[in-house]
Amino acid sequence: MTSIQHYDVLVIGGGPGGTPAAMALAQGGRHVLLVEAGAGLGGTCLFEGCIPSKIFRETAARRQESLRSAEFGLPAMDAAAVRVDWDAVQARKHRILSLRAQGARAEAGTLPGLELVFGRARLTGPRTGVIETPGRPREVAFDTAILATGSIASRPPIEGADLPGVLDSTGLLEIGSVPESLALIGAGPIGVEMAQIFAMLGSRVTLLEAMPRILGPVDAVLAGLLVDRLRADGVVVHTGAAIEAIVAGEDQYSVRYMHEGAHRTVRAEAVAIVAGRRPNVDGLGLETTAVRHDAHGVRVDGTLQTDEPGIYATGDLVGNPMFAHWATAQARALAGHLMGAPTRFPQEEHNSAVIFSYPELGMAGLTEEAARAAGLDVAVAEYDYRIDARAQISGDAFGRVRIVHRVDDRRVVGIHALVEGAADLMGEAALVVRHGLTIDQIAETIHPHPTLTEAFGLASLRVR
Repeated sequence: MTSIQHYDVLVIGGGPGGTPAAMALAQGGRHVLLVEAGAGLGGTCLFEGCIPSKIFRETAARRQESLRSAEFGLPAMDAAAVRVDWDAVQARKHRILSLRAQGARAEAGTLPGLELVFGRARLTGPRTGVIETPGRPREVAFDTAILATGSIASRPPIEGADLPGVLDSTGLLEIGSVPESLALIGAGPIGVEMAQIFAMLGSRVTLLEAMPRILGPVDAVLAGLLVDRLRADGVVVHTGAAIEAIVAGEDQYSVRYMHEGAHRTVRAEAVAIVAGRRPNVDGLGLETTAVRHDAHGVRVDGTLQTDEPGIYATGDLVGNPMFAHWATAQARALAGHLMGAPTRFPQEEHNSAVIFSYPELGMAGLTEEAARAAGLDVAVAEYDYRIDARAQISGDAFGRVRIVHRVDDRRVVGIHALVEGAADLMGEAALVVRHGLTIDQIAETIHPHPTLTEAFGLASLRVR
C-alpha cells in the first residue's frame, strides 16, 4: 500500500447525505476526502429511487392524459394508439441521470479542498480506513468521518424471493419492458408509486401488503381515499395479505398468500418485492470502531454523532425517515456543526415529503394520529377538492386537504394533501409547520385564485 494520507474529514457516500456535507466543509476550508462506491454522485435517490421512478411517472401520466383527450375537446385516442416505446423511456432515464451526476461531479470539482474518489471505503479503526479502487488500495487517516452510505433494497424471508427474475425496487427500475401483469409485494411509498405507474402504462397490477392498510405512517383518511383511487383505476389491492411463497412457472410467476382466512394465488408476468429498504452498513468496517447499529440503522445522538466520538452518520444509514431532502438537511446541519456554527438539527416533526402516487400525496409535520399519540389535543380542518375550481379545471377533482392544529393555541402541527399537484403545495405547508403558524394566520393569508393552494385558506376559514 502507499503511504497513509491524512484528511480533516472522510465522507463515505456521495449521495444526498454525504455530498452536501463534503462540499460545505471543503468550502469552509477543511481538507475533505469524499468516497463514492457507485458510478457517480447522487446516491440512491438519483440512481435507484426518486428520480428514475418520477421519470417513469412522467411518461405514465402523459399517456394517461392522451387517453383522456376527448374530455378536453381533443381527438379521442385509445390504448392501441398510445403505445409506450420502453427503450426510449429507459434511454431518457439514463440520459437524465447522467446529466445530473455529471453536474454534481462538476460542482464538486470546483472546490480545491475536496478530493473525490470512486471506490469502496472501509474503516480499519476509529481514525483510519482503506479505500479500495481499481488500482492499488489506499490507506487514509482522518480527524472526523461522516458515514452516508444510504440504504439498499430489503428482501423479506419469503420462499422463492431469490428466484431468478424476481425483482426488487432497483431491478424494477431496469425492467426491459412494460409487463402485461405485475404483482408487487409491499404497499409502502415505493409499492404504491410503482403500482400506479405501471397500471397507467397498461399493466394489470396486484398490490399485496401484509399490514392492515397501505402507507402505515401516512394520514389514515388520505390513505383510505388513495386505496379507493387505486381500485377505481384497476389496481387490485389486498391488505392483510401474508405472503407464503413465490413459484416460477413457464412464462409467469405465482404468488401464494393468505388473505381473510383463505389461501389465494395471483399469477403475473413479473413479480417485484418492494417492501422497503434497509440501512447499508455492509462492508463499512464498523466492527473496528465503537459505532453501534441494528436493523433500524446506525445509532446517533442529537448531533448525528455515533457511539464512536468523531464519527457521524446521516441519511438512510440512520434509519427512517428515508428521504433525500431529509438526508441533505442533516448533511448541511452537520457541516455547520463541525465548523462550529450555531446549528439546529432537523426535527422529524418538521419534515415534509411527497408520495408520487396518482394523485400525489403530500405531507408536512404530524398526522392527526401521530399528534394524538404524542398527547396533543388537536382538531382537523378539511377541504374536499371535488368543489375546487382549479381541480375541476384540471379534470381531476379528487382529493382532500387536512390541516392538523392544536386546540389551545391553534398552531398548525401538520398539513396533509391528496390531490394531483400536492407536491407543489408542500413548500407552503413546510413553512407553516416549521414556523408554527396558526390556523388563523393561514386563513388571513391571501391565496391566489384559482389555485390548489387556495384550499389551505378555505379549509382554515371554516374553523375560525
